[in-house]
Formats: sequence, C-alpha cells, structure tokens
Amino acid sequence: MKKLLLASLLATLCSSAYSHDIWIKADRHEINSDEQKHYSVDVSRSAQTFVAEANHEVKTLNMTSPNGENSQLSAAYSGKVKEVFDLEFNAPGTYHLVSPMTQVFLSFYHDQQGKKHKIRMPKSQWHTLPEGAKPIRTVEKQIITETYISYNGFSEIKQAETKALQIKLAQHPNKIRAGQPLMFTLTFNGKPVKEAEVALTSVNEFYYQESDKVELNLTQQDNGIAKFAGQKPGRYLLGVEFGMALDNNPHADDRSVERFLSFQITQ
Repeated sequence: MKKLLLASLLATLCSSAYSHDIWIKADRHEINSDEQKHYSVDVSRSAQTFVAEANHEVKTLNMTSPNGENSQLSAAYSGKVKEVFDLEFNAPGTYHLVSPMTQVFLSFYHDQQGKKHKIRMPKSQWHTLPEGAKPIRTVEKQIITETYISYNGFSEIKQAETKALQIKLAQHPNKIRAGQPLMFTLTFNGKPVKEAEVALTSVNEFYYQESDKVELNLTQQDNGIAKFAGQKPGRYLLGVEFGMALDNNPHADDRSVERFLSFQITQ
C-alpha cells in the first residue's frame, strides 16, 4: 500500500512539474554508406516529442563502439533549444549513445493563500521559501536518455554501464520492423523493477505533426517485463519512470528515476 501511495503521489507531483521528455534525435538509426562516416544527433527536451523545445544542458555524451570501446563526445553546438553532437563511425556495427545522469530537485509548497507552487530547490533550502510558505515534499529526479545507431551492419549491443535503471529489449533496437511486438525487461541494479510507469510515444515519419502515446503500469507480478503490440513505422520514444521513498535524506523526500530510449521502426 505504501508503494502505491508513493507512486500516486509522484505521478501527481511530477506530471505537473516536469512533463517534458528527454530525447536523442538521429536522422537515421540504421545507416548504410560507403562514403560518409560523419553524422550528428540532437539532444533536447520537449512536451512534443522530437520537436526541440528546451536545451537539456548535457554537454557530453558517452559512446560505446561495436568493439566495446568507450569515448566521450563534447557538444559541437549548444543552443537555446538543443545540444548537437558530431559522431564519427570508424567501424561497422551498432553504437550506443547515452547521456550522463542529470539530477533535478523539485520542491512543492503552499503559499499563505493556499495556492500550490513548485520550485527547483533541494529540501535543504526550504528555509529560503517565501514567508508563510508550507512545504509539501521535495522530489529528486534522476534522468538518463539513450539511443542506438547501426552503421553498415548490426552488432551485439554493448553498453558502458550495466547498473541503475536499464531497458533491455528482447530484440536488436534497430531491427524492429512494423507490426512486430515490442518486448523488453526493466532492471534496476541488475534486478527486475517491481513497479514502474511506461510510456511509448510515436511520431509518424510521414505526417510529423501526428503523435500518439500508449501507457502501461508494471506491477511486481510482471517481473519487470513489458510488451507493446506491433507498431507502425516512425520515430519512437520509450520512457520509463519509477519512484522510491528516501529515508533521512537531507535533500529530498522521494526519488523519481527516469530513462528514455529513442529508436525508429521501419517497414
């Protein structure tokens, strides 16, 4: 019961406070070229998926090559709405791109008139709230976004990190075809996630203004396994979130752990 109440509270607080998705946009996730090996990707956050709205302020990305080598990429361009990263593919296979974990503290409080507010600050700074304010709770949000790009062929998925929240697809992320079901397992520190909220947002590649979102809730009986029915071609963003209560933490009462995966489904 305590976990269900926490999940309900986090959904109520976080949805109104930070409803933006964090995504990595590539022109293509499956590339075949005998000449070009330099490409770029965008990192942004937005209420409308894949339409850049605000810079998420990640200045680096980690890239794991098909042979398992890790390199850190610095942003080639930093604008008001996005970061742009230049990539160089020197070997055929699948590359994993993942952002560093970003941390945001959101505090909620009522003012003297009883109106609800939110502000970016840890619990330890409650004393700086306006006079007469009544704090409610502080949520720490931990966010990671990732994607995979296959260059001149596919290879086994290699990741630099194996802990924290992980999205483990049942098939290669760049081999998903229209009509095939999307199945994956969610783990946290190597163990199946007991409870989580999952959202799959699609953007049709031919009618870019059209988007759709399907949501589901995982419970302990699911053992971390989630499945969506076969999808149409287009760009997709898979978002996962689960919450946990923090005991005796000076900065937050609850933690919301989030991970986003950008990918593409083809015919």
